[in-house]
Amino acid sequence: MDKPKRLLSLLRYLIYLVVPALVLGAIWYKVIARYYLPTPTITVEMIEQGRQVPTDAVLDELRTYRFFDDENRLFTVSEAEKILRGEFTYPGEPHYPIHLPFDAQDIDDGSPNWRLFHARLIIPRILLAAYRETGREEFFTMARDVILGWASYERRALVPRGDLWFDHAIAERVLALAEFWSVYRHHPSFDVDIAKALFRFVARSRYFLSAPGFYYRLSNHGVMQNLGLWHISLAFPTLPEASPYPQLAFERFEKQMDFYLDAQGFVLEHSAGYHKTGVQFLSLAFRYMTLLKIEIPREWQQKFEKAKEVYARLRRPDGSLPMFGDTEGGAHLPGPAVPVSEQEGVYGPLQLRVEYVQPQSAVYPVAGYSIWWNGKDRLENLSQTIVSWSHFPGFAHKHADEMSVLLWARGQTWWTNVGYWPYGTAERREAESWNGSNAPHLAGESATSQRTVHLLAEGRGNDLSFIDLERRGPGGYVVRRQVAWARSGLWLVLDHAVGESKDRTTTLWTTAHDIQVREGRFPGSYDLMHPSNKSVLRTFAFGSSETSIREYRGSRAPFAGWQMGEEAPKPASAILVEQPAQDSWAAAVWLFDDGWAQRGKVTTMPSMHSWKGPENWTIVVPMDSGTIQLSRNAATITLKAGSETPAVELISANAVENDREIAEIRAARERMQQDYPRPGSADAVDYRLKATYLCLAVLVFQEVFFVIHRRFSSRGYQLLRGLSIIVWVLIGIWVCLVRMPLI
Repeated sequence: MDKPKRLLSLLRYLIYLVVPALVLGAIWYKVIARYYLPTPTITVEMIEQGRQVPTDAVLDELRTYRFFDDENRLFTVSEAEKILRGEFTYPGEPHYPIHLPFDAQDIDDGSPNWRLFHARLIIPRILLAAYRETGREEFFTMARDVILGWASYERRALVPRGDLWFDHAIAERVLALAEFWSVYRHHPSFDVDIAKALFRFVARSRYFLSAPGFYYRLSNHGVMQNLGLWHISLAFPTLPEASPYPQLAFERFEKQMDFYLDAQGFVLEHSAGYHKTGVQFLSLAFRYMTLLKIEIPREWQQKFEKAKEVYARLRRPDGSLPMFGDTEGGAHLPGPAVPVSEQEGVYGPLQLRVEYVQPQSAVYPVAGYSIWWNGKDRLENLSQTIVSWSHFPGFAHKHADEMSVLLWARGQTWWTNVGYWPYGTAERREAESWNGSNAPHLAGESATSQRTVHLLAEGRGNDLSFIDLERRGPGGYVVRRQVAWARSGLWLVLDHAVGESKDRTTTLWTTAHDIQVREGRFPGSYDLMHPSNKSVLRTFAFGSSETSIREYRGSRAPFAGWQMGEEAPKPASAILVEQPAQDSWAAAVWLFDDGWAQRGKVTTMPSMHSWKGPENWTIVVPMDSGTIQLSRNAATITLKAGSETPAVELISANAVENDREIAEIRAARERMQQDYPRPGSADAVDYRLKATYLCLAVLVFQEVFFVIHRRFSSRGYQLLRGLSIIVWVLIGIWVCLVRMPLI
């Protein structure tokens, strides 16, 4: 074959490959175009100016700020030395090797928590903290090289991997970059090319934090993105086109404030832990805005003051928090860093809040929480009772836990929910489900079932506290939970359920992991004890006919008997109460014996003395020197103990007003969703990889077929090639236009 014919044959062959190549390009075009960003232009003048502004005082203040102060214990010289030796282990995680200064393999390896830890650049922050304390250059050099490794990879990457471009990771990443710059701009090893690489990394991060298509506007992640923009504006004011970003962050934050927390200051993310985080975020926001000379709306300031009050009511004297929603376990947790001063809307630097504030009881009907503090005359008698019925569908960190009851008393957690379970683990979904809480529910009910919960009435006074809640759905299931506290250590939780004939209603009562449970004197009774606490909480569970009671501890099938410890999930004792959901009732009575010492001990099992419906009942607790009787008659709750009969009148909830405020919150969130639409699952990297491998396999098979075909016969070759092009067009339509939108 002469040269022209060979060239023509080669050209024809390349044409045959064009369509497969176009299909492969179509698979990846959208995601590459989404993340592609031209390299920002950074000049020497920007760098030199950045070495002068802002002042060292501003950067020194900014370097102390962290979004999550729970990791403060990691910022030590010993942890930094472990990092250099490759021995560092993130709390609650198995040991993963660290490939320093940078290895792209680490982006995908390990658990979700570990990958996020890496992508947030916490490792260089630990190293920089050690450098500041010791002056040892190996800490600084490694921190610099880790950051430069991430910067180089991020600039060259075409598609997202791990948490490389995850909004949370980027928002915290800029804190590490600013902290590094606060040291590097005066360091003897300063090199303008390294500074340019850093500034490009910051400028690219700013783009991902500010671009509408990457704005996670519906949760605290969006708040973090706004905080990140303010942080960049303060730490890197000489970046190109810097002026619009502080105002952009303010405008977005203004819209979030309408649904991030309610008028009473409760952060609406279904979690005591994330309420604390919300106080931290608001503190940062107000300090950033003060430094940037942005006026803080008065309404925001009022919400902030109320949010701090909510935190004071949630926090126990031992530093623990009630574990509803995604709330971490453990005591002695650090509080949020809050401004040390505030005058006429100008907020000073932040410091950790460590003081203990004498808490007050309160009810939050819109957010969906009741907080009772009792026994405040003596710390050893102090108790906190939380009832949670918060349910904002689509809002963050929600567990199926409406109407759950959490009890802390005598310096100890007794009854709890499972709390924050690590993401990426097999049990995460189970922990978010009903058996992760002690809320009443249908056996086998989905965590995402359609349901609504309303506060019906509540009352406090005369050494009595009482609350009445009703949940409706799914289907015809209606369950009502009434919770009472009386005197110095008696609690009653009374449930009433109505459902279909086949329905069974169930509640899983879970203790703290360090509580020991032994069977009591009577069937259905239990004694709860702590090894270092002399108090004993007597527990009695009983109900209407066909009530069954089972015990679990650390069970995975069914998921029952778990609580999140300080760093990892731990087995806990659990009592499962189950019965038909046909006008059935179930009661749990908890009693500290020494709180009723003058009446002696419980002599027989407490019981339902009279039941005429959920608004007319009497429960009796027989004791040595008489019977304690707690009863309800319509809107009156009465405690009868000897000659004393204190009572409290219930106040009906303003359902219309509460529903109106809830509707306004949801409407504000929907407006935000419309103002900042995000592409669906446009990335779908795993699907695109599978589609790519499939197409390459088809292409190889096709070419092998044609080689074999031409070797034995050339008849019909052109026709088959034409048909292959049609097949590739159909593959492209299916992969990119039909299947992709369904991912």
